[in-house]
Amino acid sequence: MEELIFHDINIEHVALVNSWYWDGDSFHIEKLTEQYINYVASKPHFYCWIISINNEFIGKVDFEIEEDKAYISIIIRPDYRRKGYGKKILEQVMKRYANSSIKHIFAGIHYTNEPSKKLFLSVGFIPLSDELDKDGFINVMFSY
Repeated sequence: MEELIFHDINIEHVALVNSWYWDGDSFHIEKLTEQYINYVASKPHFYCWIISINNEFIGKVDFEIEEDKAYISIIIRPDYRRKGYGKKILEQVMKRYANSSIKHIFAGIHYTNEPSKKLFLSVGFIPLSDELDKDGFINVMFSY
């Protein structure tokens, strides 16, 4: 598999990333906005990366650190899904923070998004409950 490159996201990526959201797996995700990018840029422990391989953007990751825990979300461009890229991206982020102060990484997955549930469970995340949260999400956690 090709090398993944993590780039800081910027306003030029908004239209491209938003074009990835309109399918059955990702319609519950909020659109990327200039305000969101500015918010991320203003927070020292909040990261938003757009991922490329061979000069093509294939995914986006949000990663927010709060003390000893972090929150992650990921979207993969529809034509790159189910090819192992999501798993490779998650593994690289998890490896990047393995020796940091982070003890747990959390993610919320909409209950209808079976591919995302399978992805997170495949890299060691575990469900926190059998119950959905008030927004219909299953919350999962990875512990170092």
